[in-house]
Amino acid sequence: MTRTPVQVVDTYLDVLYNQRRLDLVPELIADPTWRHAPGEVKQLSLAQSMERLGKLLDLCPVLRFETAVRVAEGPLVTVAWNGWSTQTSGKSYTMSGIEIFRVMDGRIVEIWNSREAAGLWQATQTF
Repeated sequence: MTRTPVQVVDTYLDVLYNQRRLDLVPELIADPTWRHAPGEVKQLSLAQSMERLGKLLDLCPVLRFETAVRVAEGPLVTVAWNGWSTQTSGKSYTMSGIEIFRVMDGRIVEIWNSREAAGLWQATQTF
């Protein structure tokens, strides 16, 4: 069964990161994947995606994300997230960001990233 775009992104954030399940990378991320950041775009092979994620999880033995807002339309899923991390140095951070994912055939094929910012998104109302 192919996951919906929302299920793919939720699994990416809630399971791959929060449960440190790198074994899910081939199920969730296309080969190649395009990653966009302000002023740059990179194409990553599946091996490069796995290496990037492995290094991040090694750097941050504590790393957790929580979705603050999610908007989905067709293959696009936008997530405003809150994150908590503690690095191997012992330094801890709270951060937030916004990402847009494009999912095709059950895998993430593109991600647009804003630069994360210190602090957490604050809820003002219930949707």
